[in-house]
Amino acid sequence: FLKKELGVIPKVGWQIDPFGHSATQGTLMTSGFGFDALYFGRIHYVDLENRQKEAQCEGIWSSKTSPSSSPSASSSVFWGLTGSNRGNYGAPDNFCFDSLCADEPLVGLSEDDLRTRTRGFLNSVGIQASQTKGRNILLTMGSDFQYAQARKNYQNLDLLIDAVGQFLRDGTLNASDFFGDRFDSVRIFYSTPERYTSCKHADLMNSKQRPNTVKRDTSGYEVEESDAKFNPQNWAVKTGDFFPYADCDHCYWTGYFSSRQSLKRLERVGSSFLHAATQIDSMMKLYFSWYKNEPIPRVKERVKIKSTLGKPTRVPSWNSSPFYSLEDAMGVAQHHDAVAGTAKQHVAYDYAKLISSGISDANAFVTANLRRILLSASVSGGALDDLSYCPLLNETVCEVSKQAFENDDNEAIYVFVYNALAHMRSEAISLPVYEDVTYEAYQYNSHVDSWSHVQATLVPNMNYAQVAEAARFSLYLDALEMPPLGFVIFRITKSTTNFHSLSVKNSAVTPSLYHTSREATSSHASNTVTSEPRDEANNLRPRTLVIQSPDDIIINNDIISVKFDRSTGVIQSIQNIDEGGVILEIEQRYGFYTAFSNENSREPEKEDSFNVKGDGMCLPGYINAEGDEMPWLLGSANKWQNAGAYIFRPTTPKESLHTLSPKVPGSVLVFQSNLVTEVHAEFGELGQAPWIKQISRIFHGKNYVEVEYAVGPVPIDDCVGKEVIARYSSSIKNGGKFFSDSNGRQFVGRTLGNHSVFGKDVSLDIEPVASNFYPVNTAMFIEDDEHSFSVLVDRSQAGSSLSEGSLELIIQRRLLHDDSRGVGEPLNETDIGITPCPPFGDATRLGSGVIVKGIHLLKVGKARSGARIAREHMDQVFSRPHMFVASSSKQDQIRLRQLAEIGLKSPLPQNVMIISFVGLEEDDSFLVRLGHQFDDDESVDFSFPVEIDLQDLFPNKSIHSISEKTLSGNQDLSSWEQRRLSWDKTFRERRRKGVVNKASSVVVLEPLEIRTFEIIVK
Repeated sequence: FLKKELGVIPKVGWQIDPFGHSATQGTLMTSGFGFDALYFGRIHYVDLENRQKEAQCEGIWSSKTSPSSSPSASSSVFWGLTGSNRGNYGAPDNFCFDSLCADEPLVGLSEDDLRTRTRGFLNSVGIQASQTKGRNILLTMGSDFQYAQARKNYQNLDLLIDAVGQFLRDGTLNASDFFGDRFDSVRIFYSTPERYTSCKHADLMNSKQRPNTVKRDTSGYEVEESDAKFNPQNWAVKTGDFFPYADCDHCYWTGYFSSRQSLKRLERVGSSFLHAATQIDSMMKLYFSWYKNEPIPRVKERVKIKSTLGKPTRVPSWNSSPFYSLEDAMGVAQHHDAVAGTAKQHVAYDYAKLISSGISDANAFVTANLRRILLSASVSGGALDDLSYCPLLNETVCEVSKQAFENDDNEAIYVFVYNALAHMRSEAISLPVYEDVTYEAYQYNSHVDSWSHVQATLVPNMNYAQVAEAARFSLYLDALEMPPLGFVIFRITKSTTNFHSLSVKNSAVTPSLYHTSREATSSHASNTVTSEPRDEANNLRPRTLVIQSPDDIIINNDIISVKFDRSTGVIQSIQNIDEGGVILEIEQRYGFYTAFSNENSREPEKEDSFNVKGDGMCLPGYINAEGDEMPWLLGSANKWQNAGAYIFRPTTPKESLHTLSPKVPGSVLVFQSNLVTEVHAEFGELGQAPWIKQISRIFHGKNYVEVEYAVGPVPIDDCVGKEVIARYSSSIKNGGKFFSDSNGRQFVGRTLGNHSVFGKDVSLDIEPVASNFYPVNTAMFIEDDEHSFSVLVDRSQAGSSLSEGSLELIIQRRLLHDDSRGVGEPLNETDIGITPCPPFGDATRLGSGVIVKGIHLLKVGKARSGARIAREHMDQVFSRPHMFVASSSKQDQIRLRQLAEIGLKSPLPQNVMIISFVGLEEDDSFLVRLGHQFDDDESVDFSFPVEIDLQDLFPNKSIHSISEKTLSGNQDLSSWEQRRLSWDKTFRERRRKGVVNKASSVVVLEPLEIRTFEIIVK
C-alpha cells in the first residue's frame, strides 16, 4: 500500500504499544522486512531500571539465540526505547501540548516562565541522554487520540524549539548544567525515526574511527577512556526476546497471552483460510486460461484514476483484490489490542465480525470459481449452488450437510477437501451430519475417472459446547494422499443398510448402540470390545480395545499406545511405538488459579483510597486508565493490582493450582472405530456439576493424541475470577527449563525464574507463578536424556513449566475486575452479549459465561527430540484440511477431473512450507514465500539446507524471470542488501552469498529461513 499509493518503502519499524517483543520480531520481522531498526516502549521494569543506569536503553538486537547459517535468522538490528526511556511512549513529562493533555501550554507565557519551562525540558533531555550512548536522542511527541488539534501542538513545539536555541545562545541557560562536560551545545529539531536511525548509525561509525584514549576537544566527537559508558562501541547486544513484560512489581502482562480464546482461534482460522484461498486462486490462474480473462466479478469492484503522461487511466487500486476484506480484517486483527484479547467487549465483537465477513467474501469468490470448473453446460443451474466453505466445524455445524439430507434421500453431498501444505498428507476429516443412518462414502479417482468406496465412521456428537445448531453426529472420512496444493473429492449418500451395533465379548461390559465401553466389574479378566463394519464395501477391519481391569484402558493404533484411567477416562501414559517404544507416564489435570482483586486484598487497608480505575473521561466510553501508569512505577502494587485482560496475577504469589477432580461416572464413554477412537472424561469440583469436558482422540496412522476440551461456563458464583489451566505432568527431569516457540519460528529456551533482564534481576520471587508464563503460539516442550514431551496448540495461549516435568497452559480466563491498563472493564465474556457501553449504558454482561472449545496435540519422543516432534505437526495444526461442501442430485453429472488434477505435480520436501502463493495484478506474475520449517540441530533428517526448484511450483508453465524480494515483498533483496546499515560491531555481519542461481530456477533454503520471490511465468 505505502509503495503503490505513496511511493514509500519504510526502513524503520516502530511498535507503538505491544506488551513484550518476540525474538522473531527482532530478526525476521525487522531485518527481513528491510528495516534497519526497531523502536518500542515497553520492557520489564527491572530491565528498564538497569538499562537506565548503564546507558543501555538502546543497542543492538541479534535475537537468534543459537548459531544459524540463515542470514535472515541472524541479522542484527538497532533497537531503542521511545517515550524518553520511561517504559512507554509519548512526550516528556509536562510537555504534552495536546488538547487532551493537562500540561500548561508554552504559548502565552512570559519570558521568565518560558525560560523556567525550557530549563525543565532540558533537564529531562539531560536525564534521557545519560541513559543511552552517542550524541542523538529521540523524543516522541504524541500519544493515543492526540493531534486532533494539530495547530495547538505545533505552535507549542515551534516555540519550544526556538526557546531552547535562544536561551542557550544568550547564555541564560548553559548546556553544562544539564549534560556536564559531555556536550557543550544542544540542537532540537523535527525528525523521523528513519533519520534518527541514520544519526545513531553515524554515532557508531564515528566512535569506531576514534580510539578510546583520545581526549575530548571542542572540535569533534571524541571519547575518553572514562567515557566508555557512553561510547556506542559498547552498546550491549540483546539476544532472545523481551518476555515477560511487567511495568511494576506485581504487574506481569502474561494474562493477555490467553485472553479471549475464541477470538484468538477465529484469528487463526481466518489466517489459515486466507492462506488457502490465495493458493486456490493462484492454482486456477495456472491451470485455466479462461480464469484470468473471464474472472468472476469481484465482490466489490474498486478502481482509481491514475494519470499517465497526463492521460487518466483506470487501473486496479490497492484494495481491488477479491480477498481484500479478509486481508484487511486479518491485518486489523494484528493490532496490539485485537488478537491480544485486550479490547473492550463490543470492540472484540467487531473484530470477530470483520474476520467472519472477510471469510464469507473470500468464500463467495472461491466457490463461485470452483462451480465454473465443476459444472458443464448441460448440468442444471441448481447443481452445487450451495457450495460453501464450512467455517464452523469446531461447533459440529455445516449448514449444507444439514439441509441436503433433510427432506430428500435422492441428494448427494460432495466434499471438496483442499490441502494447503506443499507435501502430500493423509488425515481423517470430520463432516457434521444430522441423521442416525448409514452413509455410503466414495472418493473420486481422477486417473480412471471413477469412484471407490472409502472408510467412513459415524460418531455421536456429545455437544459439550451446547451449540443449539450442532449436528448429532460426525462422519469421519479417511482422506488419503491429499495432493500438495490440491483437492480430494468425496461423495456421500444415504444407504438403506442398517447400522450395526457393537459385538460385545464380555458381559461385564454393557453394550449400547454406539461404540461405548462402560465400566466393568472388578474382575481382573481382560475385556475385548469389537466394532463390526456396517457393510462389506466399507472394508472396515475390526479393531480391539483392550481393557486391563480394573485400572486402565489401552488404545493402540500400531504407532502409539495410550493408557487411560478406567474409572475416569483420564490419560495416564503415552507410548511411541515408532520411536523405540519410549513410554512416558503422564498425570493429566485441569484446574484454576484464583484472580487477585483489591476487593479481597491480602493486606486490605481501609485508608487506602487510591483509585486504580481512573476518573477521567477523555472520549465517550473511554476510561483514562493509561494516564495512571506512571505513578504505579513509584511504589509497590502489592495492595491494589488486579488481574485483568492484560495482567495475570493469582490471589497469592505462590498459589497452588486448584485442581478439578475427574468425574467418576457410572461409565467411561468410549467410541471406537477403525479411523478414530474417542475416550471421554469430565472434570469439576467435588459435589458440583462438571464444567470441563474432554475428548481424547487417537487416529489411524497418527503418532499423537488429540485432546479436545470444552471449558465453561466458568463458575463465578463465589465472586472470584478464574484462570483455567490444563496441566500435563510427567517424569521428565527438565530442571526448570522448557521451550516455547517465537511466532511459530524458532524455539526459545525458558528457565524458571529467569526473566532475561539486563543486569541483576531483583524481581524473581515477587510473582513466581505469573512471571514464568510465556506466549505459546504453536507449541511448547520439555525434554531430558530419556524422553521428550511436546504440546501443540490451535491458538495462542500462555504456557509454563512451574514444576519438574510439567507443562501447563491457560485455556480460558474469566475475570471480574479491570486491571487498569486501558480496557476499563472486566474480561467476562458471556453468551448473549452486553448492554450498550458508556455513556449510553453500563456494558452489563448478559447470559451465562461462554463455553470455549480447543485442541491440544500431545506427542512423546526420544531423548532431546522435543523440537523435532513438535515441528512435525506445527504446519498441520495451523493448516488443517479445508472443506468445501455442496449438494446435488445423485443424477447430476459433475465434471470433477479438472479440479482433481489441480495442485503441484511434485511435492516439496517435508521441511518446506509454502507460506505465500499469491497471484499479483500483472498477468502471470506471482509472489511466493518459501519457509524452511526446522532450525539447526533439531532433526537429523530435516535440519539442513534444502534445494527447491521453483519451476516445480508452476505446472504447465515455464518461468520467465525470478526476482528475490525482502520478506515484505516491496523491494529487491539485492538492492536492500547494498544499502542496509550494518550494526555488527566487528563489521563482519554475514550477508547472503548470491540470491538466485541465474542459470536455473533452483534456490537454497537454510534452516528456519524464509525467502520471498516475485516470479513471472509464460
